[in-house]
Amino acid sequence: MPWTCARMAGGALVATIATVVTAVPASAQPATPSPKDPGVGASTVVACGVSYPAKDPSGWHRFPANTVTLRSGPSNSCIQTGQGMHDQLAQYLCYTPGEGGTWTFLRNASTGEQGWVRDDLLSGGGSQVPCEDNPPPAFVNPS
Repeated sequence: MPWTCARMAGGALVATIATVVTAVPASAQPATPSPKDPGVGASTVVACGVSYPAKDPSGWHRFPANTVTLRSGPSNSCIQTGQGMHDQLAQYLCYTPGEGGTWTFLRNASTGEQGWVRDDLLSGGGSQVPCEDNPPPAFVNPS
């Protein structure tokens, strides 16, 4: 699993990327998870204040009948950045694992607000394009 570590060194941002490879016999390989598997039981902490550029070319989607809350990150513990109502359009930008499942980063076409909404609250299950090529599974830090 690739991971990145960034730190400041003498005023310059230094990033290190490492990949850990483990050999497992083909017969012992686990079943391939669905592309939007939230990674239950994983240990990556969900961050608030995260945004991504538009990667999803699928166009515009209607918000569901119920008003949804846009958040600053893929977790209910992240602050509200806006709302989406049934008579408004959303531009899906991409998705990532988050608290309780996968979340789509989107833009409300009526208000210009951007934020994260859990995919099971969106039409079509949210974006089908990952924000990162190999997103880490999500876990919300209880502290």
